[in-house]
Amino acid sequence: MIAHAVVEWLAQQPTPTPSPVPLPNPVPVPPPGSPAILGLLNNVKWAAGIALMAAFFIGLTVWAGGRWVDHHRAGKVGLVMMLCAIGGAILYGIGYSLIDGFSKG
Repeated sequence: MIAHAVVEWLAQQPTPTPSPVPLPNPVPVPPPGSPAILGLLNNVKWAAGIALMAAFFIGLTVWAGGRWVDHHRAGKVGLVMMLCAIGGAILYGIGYSLIDGFSKG
């Protein structure tokens, strides 16, 4: 009974008419201080790339040294360092397109 009354009440409501004038699409404006923020982010991105390369080559050195002196734990640690650096480099490479894809919806 209540559902029938609600349906009748909804049927009596006027349908909204579309707006005759389209809403304007505002032009995006960068936030204040954006060049400084972008400069900081570029420096962080550069430092991350250097850190990934350093981690790979330090891992390579630890791996080679561990194999040279027959220290298996050092060899494993060096291998893990190199694999982590390679994984980080892959994420570093696809990070921009991944974040850009998520931000565009």
